[in-house]
Amino acid sequence: MQFGVSMREKLTIRKIYGRRAVLEALRSKETKVEKIILAKGTHGAIMHDLQNTAQAHRVPLEWMDRRRFDKFAGSGVTQGVVAVMKKHDYADISQILENLQQSSEQPLLVVTDEIEDPRNVGAIARCAEGAGAQGMIITAHRSAEVTGVGEKASGGALQHLPVAQVVNLANALQKVKAAGLWVVGLDAEAGEPLWQADLKRPLALVIGSEGEGLRRLTKESCDMLIKIPMQGKISSLNAAVAAGIVLFEIVRQKQQNPPSVRSFEVEKPGHL
Repeated sequence: MQFGVSMREKLTIRKIYGRRAVLEALRSKETKVEKIILAKGTHGAIMHDLQNTAQAHRVPLEWMDRRRFDKFAGSGVTQGVVAVMKKHDYADISQILENLQQSSEQPLLVVTDEIEDPRNVGAIARCAEGAGAQGMIITAHRSAEVTGVGEKASGGALQHLPVAQVVNLANALQKVKAAGLWVVGLDAEAGEPLWQADLKRPLALVIGSEGEGLRRLTKESCDMLIKIPMQGKISSLNAAVAAGIVLFEIVRQKQQNPPSVRSFEVEKPGHL
């Protein structure tokens, strides 16, 4: 089988790199893998699962010699595996919020405010999915899109976590509030330490950009601002690391003192 794509197809496809990320893409009901390209000589236990899953889903496999594979794959750590897929199909924010209201789980969203590194987008998605978040919102401008690099960093989480892309984040946060969620922003200058905040409620956690943090309008859209108390000489953490710390503090609080009633009608500041 010869592999090739036209110029028009190149504009609409994306590549996912790495064995685990590709395997999760195959298993996901929400994504469509077009083809899988494998470097000759690639082996390992997970490769058997990957090949069997691809065959079960009738996804074509092609083996390439390493030189040709490296040229096709381009930069990045591939582990000898590349999946060719259509461009990421972003979810609609209204559908995410509707699904939240119909879910039996305590609502949790993760929102990013102009995260520019696709690896951070992927790593945040990995933390979010692992913490039980039901969706993620990213901004359309000055932000990384969901790409193959982000897919690999997510470890497959982006195959299971619906992601909405919005142009106006302040408007999107108003919709989130209208659905009954508290909007909590992570801000290094906030007065309330993370450990003292009550996070046992329907939440949308907002993570700011790597360099600037939360924008002014984003801060003003938040119901509460919290910070991670820093003990060393540096004043901030990587965005994905910070997101992971806060998300699993949310998990800890909910497991230690679960809310007695699941409700979208929680009284909230700014919701009169």
